[in-house]
Amino acid sequence: MGSLEKLAADSGVAGGVFTAIGTVSKAAFAYYDQASHKYMNIVKEGGFEIISCTGNFGVLKGRPRIHCHLALADRNGHVFGGHLLPGTEVFVGEVHLTEVKDVKLKRKVDPETGLAMFDF
Repeated sequence: MGSLEKLAADSGVAGGVFTAIGTVSKAAFAYYDQASHKYMNIVKEGGFEIISCTGNFGVLKGRPRIHCHLALADRNGHVFGGHLLPGTEVFVGEVHLTEVKDVKLKRKVDPETGLAMFDF
């Protein structure tokens, strides 16, 4: 996440979408509990295959903000995932990033859900 946010900040990209494939050596992700409006953090150590990783980024408080969900598989083919968190360590990855130029992708916190949503 930090690398993608740095890439966006350094290149002046204000918004876009991305997908990624590869492997991670550590996974940090979360499940959003709708009743409590809180994320439940999960950390798993070990090698995992990225089955799906898709996300977007926009601007929150003047800085690029990544929002990404991923699905991972362990060596037995068990799949799990959720909302990507800092602390995930990519072993090897390929990212396809597409800049969105015609729409300002700015985020603001939605008081009803507590989530930073796009504000069109």
